[in-house]
Amino acid sequence: MRSTVLAFLLLSARGGVAALAAWLVCRALRRAHAPSRFLCWLWLAVGLRFVLPWGIPLKLPRPESAPLAAAADTVQELGELPLLPPAPAAASAAAPLPWYARLTPWHALAAVWLVGVLVLAVRGGIGYLKLKRCVALACKTPDGCYGGACVPTPFTLGFVRPRVYLPDSLQGPARQAVLLHERTHIRRRDPLVKPLFYAVVCLHWFNPLAWLALRAFEHDMEAACDEAAVQGCTLAERSTYCESLLHFAMQGRPIRTPGSLAFGQGSVKERIVHLLHYRRLGAGALALCAVAVGVSVTACMVRPQVEASHAAPEPPAATAETAEPTPTPAPTETPAAMPAATLPTLSDAANSPRFVCPVKYKYISRFATENSHRGDDLCAAEGTEIYAAADGVVLAAQEHYSWGNFVEIDHGTDADGLRWVTLYAHMKSCAVVPGQSVTAGQVIGYVGSTGHTTGNACHFEMHVNGTLVEPRYFTAYRGSDAAELTQEKADEILVEAVRNASSDQVTAADGAAALSGVELFTLPVAPPPQVSGYDPENGHPGIDFAAEEGAEVYAVADGIVTTADYDAEKGNYVVLDHGGGLETEYQHLKSSLVSAGQSVVQSQVLGYVGSTGNSTGPHLHFEARQDSAPADLTGTALLAE
Repeated sequence: MRSTVLAFLLLSARGGVAALAAWLVCRALRRAHAPSRFLCWLWLAVGLRFVLPWGIPLKLPRPESAPLAAAADTVQELGELPLLPPAPAAASAAAPLPWYARLTPWHALAAVWLVGVLVLAVRGGIGYLKLKRCVALACKTPDGCYGGACVPTPFTLGFVRPRVYLPDSLQGPARQAVLLHERTHIRRRDPLVKPLFYAVVCLHWFNPLAWLALRAFEHDMEAACDEAAVQGCTLAERSTYCESLLHFAMQGRPIRTPGSLAFGQGSVKERIVHLLHYRRLGAGALALCAVAVGVSVTACMVRPQVEASHAAPEPPAATAETAEPTPTPAPTETPAAMPAATLPTLSDAANSPRFVCPVKYKYISRFATENSHRGDDLCAAEGTEIYAAADGVVLAAQEHYSWGNFVEIDHGTDADGLRWVTLYAHMKSCAVVPGQSVTAGQVIGYVGSTGHTTGNACHFEMHVNGTLVEPRYFTAYRGSDAAELTQEKADEILVEAVRNASSDQVTAADGAAALSGVELFTLPVAPPPQVSGYDPENGHPGIDFAAEEGAEVYAVADGIVTTADYDAEKGNYVVLDHGGGLETEYQHLKSSLVSAGQSVVQSQVLGYVGSTGNSTGPHLHFEARQDSAPADLTGTALLAE
């Protein structure tokens, strides 16, 4: 939903820019006495710009500044997103969430937009029906119009077969001039074009420039018909026509129904001044005005594209443009051009090998940072293959509310005893399943834009003993995208990884060691935990871990998922069987990533902290049971603050 909303906002912004530019061009052309029908064509092009996501491609040079280039690429990727949400991905192994648990602020924005569209559409429809009912008793006159006491002012009503309604009091030359004006509307298909333009504005009701385009179009549409009505008339006949304009403008409030065209509509003063000073241009001036409008119309339909970054050409077989992959093909072997990589060694940074680059990317839009971005965004065309960075076992391959379709791989431990894990997010589809063994360079999925992302990219994360590290120090990126791993940097990462390992793992002791013989537990949330007490006698047979919404929830030991479901009291919850009568339960999850019957390993991500069910705020309610009886783990270091 986020991608769809952002893509629609970008479409509206492009239309707004076209409307503002057209308004400035029209002001200049009016001063040159350009025919108003030319200006109407320009406004029609603006209306198309508001609804057509594509356009005439225009290549622009790539900015030298990296931030500007990344921003331009992001805008370009947004423009390529479909305005309709993509078809649902393959069924996930995780337990389905109730509809209200899947709502986001982007759904709220879409709902507000839809309400606005419906309000304006209903308002226009009601106005049209009221006006049509008011003139239901009008009778046909000899000149083919409809008149009667129910017709207060001249106007045209209808879409496919419009009718001209004239008051009975309107006679003589004035009637002929007004009739010519209204019939010019019909000949130009204005009764059909105006409602369509109004429908476009309804879709972009939040954009003031869309309303500016509608008002300017109505103004120039009336001016074009005025010019046709007085063409070849004498000054006296023009004066009679202007008197009719002034007379019907003073009758009352002009008719603004989308399906009608009122004779006295618009700024009467501007229309009268325009008619009194109107003169037909010569052939040369007319040609210049036509060229100016043609160039402006073409500019409205242009879609700027930033040139791709200069890189070595890629084999066409690896891109989505030349070969569309099947949604979930069978795993393939390691490409010959990608030798398998061993795990890095932090103790010997100078000779540390690097992981295989997971994507043949165009550019990297965002790198991992210590305080904000968790990984590198490797931008590539939709459907580009994603490779495993090293040999390993797939921990997860499913859908996540933020990562979209993602794959997490455990690569085992290195020579220093450190465990390496990589994660690949925003995939169009996955090509592996949990528990599957993969080799370095094996296809594990395809680039997409699922989850929270602004374009097609592979979000690539790397963890060492649960410590988030920057992939550019350990991955075979091309050129300056890779960073040098100094021994100082390696030692810094090594110290943090060892510290996290010692704080994450705790020994079951002080009466808890008998729990199924499990000697080592892992914290269910990242340290340092904030906990509330274990009090089964007062109805609280578990421990509450305070954590931010979306924080990862880990399995405290190896086990099998017996339940992954939703409950009105527990919210989204997961139950693990660790054998020997020991069970652990994780409640109030925002979402879960596992399903019943699935085997999990210690520290595997089970889901994310939330506040579903009977909860007063984001937290994890954790329970342990030995032989169905509540087990007290408060005496172990697992709960040490």
